[in-house]
Amino acid sequence: AEAHDMAQLGKAADRLAIASQDLRLAFGVDGGRGNTRDMLRQSLWGQALARLNDAIGLCYEVLKLALGRGEQLDHAFERICELRTRLGEVLAVNQTGFSYWYDCSRLHFSLNLTPLSVAERFSAEVQKPEVAWVFTSATLTVDMRFDHFKAELGLAGSAELILDSPFDYGEQARLCVPRYLPEPNAFGRGEQLANLMIPLINKTPGGCFFLCTSHQVMRQVAEVLRREIGRTVLLQGEDNKQRLLKEFVENGRAVLVATSSFWEGIDVRGAALSCVIIDKLPFASPDDPLLKARVDDCKLKGGDPFAELQLPKAVIALKQGVGRLIRDRSDHGVLVICDPRMVNKPYGATFIKSLPAIPRTRELGTLGSFFDRGE
Repeated sequence: AEAHDMAQLGKAADRLAIASQDLRLAFGVDGGRGNTRDMLRQSLWGQALARLNDAIGLCYEVLKLALGRGEQLDHAFERICELRTRLGEVLAVNQTGFSYWYDCSRLHFSLNLTPLSVAERFSAEVQKPEVAWVFTSATLTVDMRFDHFKAELGLAGSAELILDSPFDYGEQARLCVPRYLPEPNAFGRGEQLANLMIPLINKTPGGCFFLCTSHQVMRQVAEVLRREIGRTVLLQGEDNKQRLLKEFVENGRAVLVATSSFWEGIDVRGAALSCVIIDKLPFASPDDPLLKARVDDCKLKGGDPFAELQLPKAVIALKQGVGRLIRDRSDHGVLVICDPRMVNKPYGATFIKSLPAIPRTRELGTLGSFFDRGE
């Protein structure tokens, strides 16, 4: 309306619309979310993106010629300038410190850029004058050091203190990493573990948490236990968290089979929880988009993603799971970690060193005598 004589405006707009639609089609029928770095390696997507860039460039040049001819044209030029800048930012995938990801539905797509760390921003808050900060938790350290926690929050020059636990783990608990376990990714592992743990569960005078790292294993374990033991078996997802916990405590001898949300923030004291079984070390899934982005970023910086990201996070998650067992000075119980990597991988020592000083054994059968002696 503001430039009737500029036929190329309409043509440029049509070309941009078609290029946008073509890029949406390049995502595939299902779309979904994913890593932009991975998508850029696909030639079809790269070609569609190049056409979109060309179409945006043409609109920019045509609108530039129309500057001053009308308020709406001027606004359109400002928007195309902003779009060019933003597109360049979300596609500058060699920059470190960011997650580059896309979100695609049936009708639209977006390209996104998200900072991977709050360290710089949070550090500025901590350094404000006349403000004191205290961070305290049972799971801040990895291998008896605060390095990972401090790096994530951008803390520097902090005073540090590690206090001994108020619990007497030597008297209150036993830890077992059993021999002859199935490999971490073995087919039907949940069923095998459930069958291996049945004698211990039957020997346990109180209740038991069976904590899993996947929903598939969780369902396999619950199916076997419901078939083979004479106790109430509660399964995460069949009721809300609060009601499941209430029933678990009131029962006193139940088995709760659960995954991630029950690894932390759960406080069950006394004999109602006398045994915690963990199916394997809680490494995050390599398919997790955020973890994948952090791993890629760490590699670009020349770092070691396993040592700097995956291992510390798994150690903290394990500490949280282990922490469900002893919640009071009068608690007694046994802990079983069903992952041979605790003893046959070099990094297993980091997990062991990060856990409380619980007396350890490799013989699953000896745990029953712990209850027999009433220790």
